[in-house]
Amino acid sequence: MSTSTEVLVKPLRFLLSKDDLLPLAYNAIKPTPCEWEGCQIVLNSWQTLSKHLLRHCSCILQQVDGMYHCRFSRCSGRLHSSLRALKSHVELSHLSRVSLPCPIRDCDAVIIRVPQLETHFEEVHREDFGDHVPTHSIVPQATPAIPTTLVPPPPLPSFDVPSHTMMVSVIPSKRRASQTSLDGTSRLPRKWSRLNVQDDGDEDHSDVVFNDLPSLKLSKGSADPITVEVSKKSVDVQAQLSRPQRVISPRVSTDDVPDSILYPTFSRRVDRLVADGILK
Repeated sequence: MSTSTEVLVKPLRFLLSKDDLLPLAYNAIKPTPCEWEGCQIVLNSWQTLSKHLLRHCSCILQQVDGMYHCRFSRCSGRLHSSLRALKSHVELSHLSRVSLPCPIRDCDAVIIRVPQLETHFEEVHREDFGDHVPTHSIVPQATPAIPTTLVPPPPLPSFDVPSHTMMVSVIPSKRRASQTSLDGTSRLPRKWSRLNVQDDGDEDHSDVVFNDLPSLKLSKGSADPITVEVSKKSVDVQAQLSRPQRVISPRVSTDDVPDSILYPTFSRRVDRLVADGILK
């Protein structure tokens, strides 16, 4: 087994080819203001500005003359016959004139036209043009940029891998000796087993005998007459459930009393007591 440390994962790199330069410049972070009439938003790249202007075009309504008007500042051709023609006009006449930054870090060059980007790399960045550069050499991107080339992973080792390095051994938990008896049955802990032991003083206690309660017998005419008076609650009384209810004064004397809970049962019970002569 060699003691030298091999680098298994190499740093990711970007390929600066003719086809990859323009997407990197479009997504390079650079404050780019919107020049649409009435819009004061500043976008962070050419790509986000493009999506923003196309959204402005989608909100344009057809005018009375059947034309679509471009509201880009300093526009010489504002009238267009369709919405698709308006979007093509914005891409060709306005977005193509927005300056692009150089995608190489620490380079302050500003590209006015798209064909000038390739010329700039041939003259200034000749050693990097068409080659792979590390990620820290590219300016920050507005959208996540994926390197065009990925280093393939190394092959699997050819030597045998011991099984103990791939599987984890299972160690059972230790059981206390007090929890299991000799016959294998579980028993209660000590503090619970003491509850079954009878105290020494329990035998001295004698049972206490209580006398029977007197029975209540009601006979006819043995009780004083009971007067039951039912009153109706006033409507304007504010009910407060957290304190006793107010006494109604003066009392309401009326027979139109709404039934409450269990009132029919109470009424039948009173009628039966009156029939038996207990109530009058």
